[in-house]
Amino acid sequence: MMRRREIVALLSLAWPIALTQVGLVSLGLVDVAVLGRLSVTDLAGSSIGRSIGFVGVGIPMGVAAALEPIASQAVGAGEPRRAWAGLRAALPGCALAWAPCMLVALVATRFLEPLGIETAVADRARAFLVGHAPGLLFFSWFLAQKAYLQAHGRTAPLVLAAVVANLVNWIVCNVLVRGDGFLAALGLPRAGLAPMGAVGAGIASSIACFVLVVATAPFVRMVEREQSGDVGAPVRVTRLLSLGAPIGLQLVAEIGVFAAVALAAGRMGPTVMAAHQVAIGLASFTFMGVLGLSGATSVRVGHAVGEGRPARARSTGFLGIGLGALYMLVCGVVFAIVPAPLVRLFTVDPDVVALGSDLVRVAALFQVVDGVQGVAAGALRGAGDVRQPFVANVVGHWIIGLPVAVLLGGPGRMGARGLWLGLTLGLAAVAVALVVRFAVVSRTAVRRI
Repeated sequence: MMRRREIVALLSLAWPIALTQVGLVSLGLVDVAVLGRLSVTDLAGSSIGRSIGFVGVGIPMGVAAALEPIASQAVGAGEPRRAWAGLRAALPGCALAWAPCMLVALVATRFLEPLGIETAVADRARAFLVGHAPGLLFFSWFLAQKAYLQAHGRTAPLVLAAVVANLVNWIVCNVLVRGDGFLAALGLPRAGLAPMGAVGAGIASSIACFVLVVATAPFVRMVEREQSGDVGAPVRVTRLLSLGAPIGLQLVAEIGVFAAVALAAGRMGPTVMAAHQVAIGLASFTFMGVLGLSGATSVRVGHAVGEGRPARARSTGFLGIGLGALYMLVCGVVFAIVPAPLVRLFTVDPDVVALGSDLVRVAALFQVVDGVQGVAAGALRGAGDVRQPFVANVVGHWIIGLPVAVLLGGPGRMGARGLWLGLTLGLAAVAVALVVRFAVVSRTAVRRI
């Protein structure tokens, strides 16, 4: 009965988090849809600029994620005021990490031309990133607010904020990117607005991320006013930075290996690149459910740690991991049975459909291990262990997965399928390492952070 209640609690917390993640991903899809109707050059440039910016914001996102164990453990221990103190430290911590990271990201765009990127595309990438840079700070602030609300079980405002931000992004992005052309299409009088292209999309993304923060803030304050009691041990900005850096580096390591595989696929020709993008898009969509379960597991494990109940923390973590594996097993079966119809949702090109279907079948193989590693990382985060997941990702992806991908996907070998098999091996290695680590960490009482 207790296990059943815990499963219900995990799923109740997970599905709004998963919906919020879908909403956050949709912000980027709006930019793609709008720019795709304007210019291939603007679309390509914005895609590169977004990728560079997302890697650059890894550390600030890690600082925001570091609030998860602090807030959930504090709530579990009956010290909700400490969770509020953690949020107040996380916001300046994100800003301190954001400034140098964005500077590095902007400088990195100067190396695009030497890497073979056309000047026109590189210029659009820089323009998009300049417009989008403030939004990346707002995005990390929203993630911190999200961690605070999740710890208190208040997830509905997150879904609402994501919906509002997407509506604002669609309107503002169309106006800035297309200018008077969009107003004319709606039958509105012209206002003398010139199309801004990629930089307009970047500014629109920043506005949408600002809306995320503003829409969530009243609910954060509402929860804060409901709390009472002592703050407990102080939460310093330096503590958030020390916890957040490994989480951020873990994100960079994971994002980086997928970017490296995408680059390798792109060098094999447009058909391979298109098939890769469709397959990775499908795999990313199913992973939104994993992120929901990961966040819920992190919160529930953190609550148990704060309550001083190590046995419950252990059982909750393994329940979350099991649910993640079961969910992705279902997704993998669907991928294996109907790969071609799924690919045809995105393209009708017969060559892309054929290769994309093959890659989706490979994706079916790694669905389960991807679910396991994603939720296991959340369980460890709830327990306050943030360094070992970073090590596991570096070893699994960069020392095991990527070399195998390059070996199997080399000229005259398995091509794109070999690249994906290497990714699968890397994900499996990370999954095993994280599950073993959680088993070791949760064997005895977990110390609060």
